[in-house]
Amino acid sequence: MSESASLEMSAAIPAHVPPELVKVFDFRTGLGDRPQEAIGKLAEGPPVFFSPVRHVHLPGGAWVVAHADLVKEVMNDPKTFSSAEQGSFLSIFGDDFLLAPLAADPPVHGRFRTLINPLFTPGKMIALSPKIKSWCNELLDRFAAKGRCNFINEFADHFPTGIFIDLMGLDRARLTEFVRWNQAFIHGETDEERFGGIQQVVNFFNGIYDQRDSQPEGTVAHYLLNATPDGKRLTRGEFVGTAFLVFSAGLDTVVSTLGFIFRALAEDQDLQAHLRANPQDLPRHVEEMMRLFSPVTPQRVATCDTVLAGVTIKKGDVLALSLTAASRDPAIFSDPMTLNAGRATNSHFGFGYGIHRCVGAHLARRDLVIALETWFARLPPFRLAADAKITASGGSVQTLDGLVLEWG
Repeated sequence: MSESASLEMSAAIPAHVPPELVKVFDFRTGLGDRPQEAIGKLAEGPPVFFSPVRHVHLPGGAWVVAHADLVKEVMNDPKTFSSAEQGSFLSIFGDDFLLAPLAADPPVHGRFRTLINPLFTPGKMIALSPKIKSWCNELLDRFAAKGRCNFINEFADHFPTGIFIDLMGLDRARLTEFVRWNQAFIHGETDEERFGGIQQVVNFFNGIYDQRDSQPEGTVAHYLLNATPDGKRLTRGEFVGTAFLVFSAGLDTVVSTLGFIFRALAEDQDLQAHLRANPQDLPRHVEEMMRLFSPVTPQRVATCDTVLAGVTIKKGDVLALSLTAASRDPAIFSDPMTLNAGRATNSHFGFGYGIHRCVGAHLARRDLVIALETWFARLPPFRLAADAKITASGGSVQTLDGLVLEWG
């Protein structure tokens, strides 16, 4: 480590953090191509520690919370550990710009959660299944005959994005733009790139707001523009923020989970053969793989001085909640590093926890199961290509790249 990097890390450690609780852990780099395995081991260590390297591209460090019981405690206490604070930097896009319900605390959270819940009911997701399958087949048509594909770039990036475009009632011809914007603000290497991606999406939804009367009925855009929670329509900033969240929240996590699941099946031909022969087992295997490959590290900000697991947390301190480690906590899951679809209970953290549990969980499950069903029906057993050079990108969401699959 260079002297300047060492000084920067030292500056990121607040005076109230005891030296024995400092542990450098970088969620963004150095985790290899199996990041969940490295992160999962945090559940075996100290329940709370301070890392001077933050898990997102922002200055300062964060308290890392890795044990399942403490993750639950923090996520169940929005009064002490705020979600709203994490979105405060987005005020540059407007005073009323709000990533709700994700970056909101009660009672604001409840207003927007009630607004969004009807969009993602189990019944509506079942009704959406034919469109999901059709889109999956359309993507497979592009490369099935080639006998190989770069899975992330040619399938995973496009699959959930195309479904979102259909839900919003947008033009499918703009798919490539949406994929590029999403990659920029989630995985951009510089502040300029990340904020540029956000700005592009914000500009797009501002345009939708300006053309509110032309949005087709039955689409998410029409619903959000005409809904009246608390008896009034959403302001421009509220609409843009909520539409932005609906756009982004399910894309990166589904892309990530698809990559890790298909990589696991490409490496385990016996498991792949079993699921091909026993499609009724797909849902419980998908659930277990969502546990094993939980990719997200959300954050909270302390609103007051408090104590967590005997550790003093000061007002303004950032907490990184490792849902990856919590989903591999041996106190909750026996033999947590092993895929075991026969678990009696599987209360994993792949969809978060508490009031912020993912509203799109039903859609994500359906996406994953339909993707596997369609691949199994259309293609012979797939495997990793000999020239595949798999890498992982980290941060708030772990994801794979370089995942080249072959078949036939």
